[in-house]
Amino acid sequence: MPAAKHKILVLDATNQNTLAIVRSLGAAGYEIHVAGYQASAPAFFSKYCKRKIHMPSPVRDESGFAKALLQALASENYLLVMPVGFGSYKVCAAIQDKIRERTKLIVTSKENITLASGKDETYALAEQLGIPFPKTIKPASQEELSKLNLQFPVVIKAPFESGKNVVEYARNETELKTKFDSMCRRNNYSAPHLPLLQEYVEGDGYGFFAYYEIGNCKRIFMHHRIREYPVTGGASVSAESFRDENLKALGKRMLDYLKWDGVAMVEFKKDNRSGEYKLMEINPKFWGSLELAIVAGVDFPGMLVKRAGGFPVEAGEEYSQITFQWMLNGELYHFLERPSSFFRILSTCFRSKKDFRWSDPVPHVLQFLFIFIHYYKKMTGR
Repeated sequence: MPAAKHKILVLDATNQNTLAIVRSLGAAGYEIHVAGYQASAPAFFSKYCKRKIHMPSPVRDESGFAKALLQALASENYLLVMPVGFGSYKVCAAIQDKIRERTKLIVTSKENITLASGKDETYALAEQLGIPFPKTIKPASQEELSKLNLQFPVVIKAPFESGKNVVEYARNETELKTKFDSMCRRNNYSAPHLPLLQEYVEGDGYGFFAYYEIGNCKRIFMHHRIREYPVTGGASVSAESFRDENLKALGKRMLDYLKWDGVAMVEFKKDNRSGEYKLMEINPKFWGSLELAIVAGVDFPGMLVKRAGGFPVEAGEEYSQITFQWMLNGELYHFLERPSSFFRILSTCFRSKKDFRWSDPVPHVLQFLFIFIHYYKKMTGR
């Protein structure tokens, strides 16, 4: 698709995967404008960012974000607005009719985003479709915790998606009560929207990723997590492209049923005991490890732009087998939390692709500075 003069507005400058999108589309020749609420966001400082737009946080100020977004869309002739984080996806889906009066927007339905954000609804659908998932209990009250017959360790999960990773692990009843109460206080959870309790699945993380056009699956990708941060369960800091027909079948079954539109990730863990893939969540947006797919030859952001421009996206399942590492804001954090991983990280370095770009270095300077801020906040609890 000819890129000349086409402007793309990419939201969520703070997100790690936003930088990957900006670089990929910018290198393809599009004029990239980036919106976000944090002035020091790395994507703002990419050489491919031609205009910075400051907006309120879509998580903390939905109405302010919506107003600022519509104003930005009225001021420029954009081919496409591209939300990246969950908060902006949620707001964009809610006001999609107003957005489409000004530009193109490719997101799934509001109903699908609501289902994906609610763990109860996600697991209910998985049960209906015969997709395995961890045993899950929804306590009716905090007092009920002591009456439950649980096998530890137990995972304590947020009842719905909030744009951040809200999860704790309890090894006994005392830890369960303390961490459950703390999670409720920090996030203002109260009945009937209390955290879920879930069996701990010992095993590696796997992802099924896809681009759909109104229920029709056009492109897929799969990955296997090698390391993550936090080390107990979090975003990928090293991952590899992967193929498995069973994983594909489970992911497609979910998204086909929902008649998905746009991009999505269906996340699983492979249970070491049974060998089963167990559903963790549906991610109704771009995922953190997106850059791995792009480097492996599956350009999901480019597909959205092609569709917005009226060009067909060819169906296919081919991609390269590669290993990828996110260094400063990934592997380094993992190493500092688990120093024993040093030689495994070093070994991966000799065979991996990496997120560092010598041709676009300034965002990495900021990532380096954020290391100190990250650990200051962690030590002070801010």
